[in-house]
Amino acid sequence: MQTNNEVIDKSGETAAESQGSGKSTGFESAKNAIADKLHGFAEVLGKKTADAQSGIVHAGNRASELLEQSAEYVRQFDYHQTDTRVREYVKQDPGRSLLIAGAVGLMIGVILKRR
Repeated sequence: MQTNNEVIDKSGETAAESQGSGKSTGFESAKNAIADKLHGFAEVLGKKTADAQSGIVHAGNRASELLEQSAEYVRQFDYHQTDTRVREYVKQDPGRSLLIAGAVGLMIGVILKRR
């Protein structure tokens, strides 16, 4: 049974999702660009620390590994799944969500006011 009169094509994508695909493509492009930059930083850091002292090499290698992991996380990040999870959380506990949003807004305001 289909809801909201949405038509599902052969690929399983709804009409609403296909209309928003322009946004998804832009998001995917930005996501891949960020992941590529993180990967590039990881490679450069790995090469630069290869010539350094042993303590710096260990720290540089660890930082390079973390950047690689971050790049992979960014590549695999699913905006739609995260959006769905956040919306579900807000529906389940709107009071807590409102308090969290207020606290984050207050912290951002304090940080910006200091500058």
